[in-house]
Amino acid sequence: MQGRSMPYALYTPPGWKKGETLPLVLFLHGGGDDERCLDQAGIPELLDQEITAGRVPRAVILVPHGDNGFWMNWADGSRRYEDWVLQELMPEVARELGTAPCPDGCHVAGISMGGNGALRFALDHPEMFASVEIISGPILDAAGMKAFVKNGLFRWVAPLDRIFGTATDPESLRRDDPFQRWQSGADLGRLRLYFARGTEDRKEIIASNEAFRAHVEEHGIPHRYVIFPGGHRWEDWKKLFPDVLRFAVRGGQ
Repeated sequence: MQGRSMPYALYTPPGWKKGETLPLVLFLHGGGDDERCLDQAGIPELLDQEITAGRVPRAVILVPHGDNGFWMNWADGSRRYEDWVLQELMPEVARELGTAPCPDGCHVAGISMGGNGALRFALDHPEMFASVEIISGPILDAAGMKAFVKNGLFRWVAPLDRIFGTATDPESLRRDDPFQRWQSGADLGRLRLYFARGTEDRKEIIASNEAFRAHVEEHGIPHRYVIFPGGHRWEDWKKLFPDVLRFAVRGGQ
């Protein structure tokens, strides 16, 4: 990506051999994590067991490294995470592993910062994915995004001005606002929507997810909303992965 060598990780199910055509799940990590996050949380071992038992469908999971860059093409033009993942990395992995073609065979999921990134990828490129899964991610409207960019508490994590710019352009704010973009089930097209938050999650995560739940219910937008026991931590997120894969690949079946 722009002269940098960016690592990534791949999960393939037990017994996978080249020539088996499987769905591709793009997973975006949260702030402070990297491409090793699933391995560190013991997700591959869990999925191996669930897939072998027939409780979870077979799939390939791609985990790119995204720094604390919010999975965006930065406003200052210095980094283009979204372009790298969608235009370079996903096609490369799909060719090498022979995964199922998009959109029916492609899904995007993420946790925390990565959940917000997954939502943005789905908004920007609905033609690429069959489903989006947002776990403990902030789901912000235009006003919420303005407040987030101005919040000094987050500036130690990432250079928000360089990433988001001034967050005052009406068209950019509308483009990234799921409350404005998704006003009916027809606006989702074929995209399936899943979002989840913990009972003890961060208060801003709970508030934004509850506001989005009210929005999609009011507008009759098909979705799956999960409230899981626990907080903003891997020991609780780990338990969701079988459900996430079932939803992504089989629509929850």
